[in-house]
Amino acid sequence: MRLRADEVKAMPPRFRFQIQPKHPPHHAMAGDWAGLDKGTGYEFWGLRKYLAGDSFRHIDWKARARSGELYVREFLKDSAYNLVLICDLSPSMTCGGKLALVRDLVESLAWTALHANNPCGLLLFADRVLDYLPPSAAPQQLQRLLTALDRAGVADCRQTRLQPALAYLFKRLPACLGVILSDFNAEIGDLRGQLEAAAGGRYPAHELVALHILAEVEFRLPEMQDVQVHIRDVETGVTQALDLTRRQQYNALVGRWRKHLVRQLARADIDSALLTVTDPAIQEKVNTFFARRLAARV
Repeated sequence: MRLRADEVKAMPPRFRFQIQPKHPPHHAMAGDWAGLDKGTGYEFWGLRKYLAGDSFRHIDWKARARSGELYVREFLKDSAYNLVLICDLSPSMTCGGKLALVRDLVESLAWTALHANNPCGLLLFADRVLDYLPPSAAPQQLQRLLTALDRAGVADCRQTRLQPALAYLFKRLPACLGVILSDFNAEIGDLRGQLEAAAGGRYPAHELVALHILAEVEFRLPEMQDVQVHIRDVETGVTQALDLTRRQQYNALVGRWRKHLVRQLARADIDSALLTVTDPAIQEKVNTFFARRLAARV
């Protein structure tokens, strides 16, 4: 059954998120967050060392007394962030209810951004870009995003590749807050150079975070009968035997692999949060994730 646009708009999302960028957005439109434009009477952002030509009215004399150096206070006026949801639609996402969770996350994240008049867009990828909806704050945007996600389906591919999707996004948007929704069941490659090339100014133009969407068995094997089973990779088609008597070794290996992926992303300044489909605390974990990033801002 297909719901009307007004019915979808009236339905509350599954999660209530608090999206908080770590860096001020590069966007001049009015919104609910602090932008890069500075002046008096706006939200306080931080301190920096005094430069020739700065107004003495902005000097923080308490900082001067503590450090012995001159610091000025910076203020930032309200600005909107462009949210882009970057969704993996490779065949491995069909396992364990991951796609259903991705849809819930897309709906909830988009609702949060649009409810605060922040534009939201969508980029679907697998081994290539499948579809792209540029950010918009229009009332119909939530329905557009969900319709595009439902219509896209799963791609027919043998490899997941994130780099082409990011290159596509960077060419079309000068700045955004991007949330990558993927199981990351493939090597990511070196993203640092790609992000550095797209960055400019004091803050990164494209701020990216990653939500690892995992089925429970991709994170740890549950207790079950000690037998040997055969598993097939839905992307490569390779079948391998899995000895369940060695589940502890398997769980340790999977844990090391996930930490490796998190470190790879961190080297490109992409913070990560791991979510399993059956986790009852997804909303709390995502909100804590954004709050910790905000607390660590520089």
